[in-house]
Amino acid sequence: SVCAPHGNTGEMLSRSESRHYFHSLSSPDFAIVHHSQLLQRMVMGSICVFCGSRTGRLPLYAETAAEFGRFLASAGHTLVYGGGSTGIMGVLADTVLAENGHVIGVITEHLARPELMHAGVADMRIMRDMHERKSCMHELAALYVALPGGYGTLEELFEAVTWAQLELHSTPVALLNTGGIYDGVIQVLNTMADEQFLTGDCRRLMHVFADVPQLVAWIQSRLA
Repeated sequence: SVCAPHGNTGEMLSRSESRHYFHSLSSPDFAIVHHSQLLQRMVMGSICVFCGSRTGRLPLYAETAAEFGRFLASAGHTLVYGGGSTGIMGVLADTVLAENGHVIGVITEHLARPELMHAGVADMRIMRDMHERKSCMHELAALYVALPGGYGTLEELFEAVTWAQLELHSTPVALLNTGGIYDGVIQVLNTMADEQFLTGDCRRLMHVFADVPQLVAWIQSRLA
C-alpha cells in the first residue's frame, strides 16, 4: 500500500507525518496488520469524489457540491478527494468539514502548496506523483462519484470505469450530471456502444444521475 497510515491501529496520518511515512514503506517495522484493519474500517464508508478545481460558470455547480457534502457528513461517510481548497473541491470539503464530517485529502507533492492545499483537512496524504495519488484514492474508495470538473475529473472517472471493465475492482462508479453538463460525454458513450466499441455491460458500469437526491438514493442502496 502507498496510502494507509503507519503505526497503531486507528492512528491517522497527519500532513506533517506524510513525507516521513512514504519514505518508510519499505521498513520491516511497517505495521501491515494494523494498516489493513484500519483501511478496511475506513473504506466501508468512504466515498471518493472526483471534481474540479474551479467552480464553473453557474452557481448551480457549487450549490450541488455543497448539497452532496451535507449528505456525506450527515450520513457519516468519509469524503476522499483531491485535497484542494479551490473550486468544487474546496466547496465540497468546506461543507463536509463545516458539518463535522470526516475528510481525507490526497494530493501530490508539487500541489502541496498553501495556495492550493486545503489547510482545514487534518488527514492530508501527500503523494509523490499523480499515479500514487490516484492509487491511494482508489485504495480508500468504497464508491466513486464524479461531480462537474475538467480534464482531471474526466481522466479520474474514466480510469475508475476502465479498471472496473478490466475487473481490477468492483467498486461502483457514479456520475452526477449537474445541469446536464455531461450530456455530451454521455452521448459519446452511447455512440461508442451503438458502434460496438462498448458492450452493453461495459456501458452500464457508469451510473448517471441528474440530481443529488437520485444519487443519494443509489448510494444508500449500494452501501446499506
